[in-house]
Amino acid sequence: DEKAKKVDSRARNWSLVVYPESAPENWRDILDDYHIPWVESPLHDKDINPDGEIKKAHWHIGLFFSGKKSYGQILEIT
Repeated sequence: DEKAKKVDSRARNWSLVVYPESAPENWRDILDDYHIPWVESPLHDKDINPDGEIKKAHWHIGLFFSGKKSYGQILEIT
């Protein structure tokens, strides 16, 4: 059955990267307004690429849903 073979790409937990220069100042409030648990890493502002170039400053964010969400649903949030 073709439908049974289809891979479910939805997930309950999603991770993303937030860059300070491209996120609205109130991005944390926006995430809070979704009423879902989320975590934020410390600001990564000293990471270095293999070629020695400093990476853009960023945070790693984890989003945790009670049910599965599709990539499209996560795009609406981000």
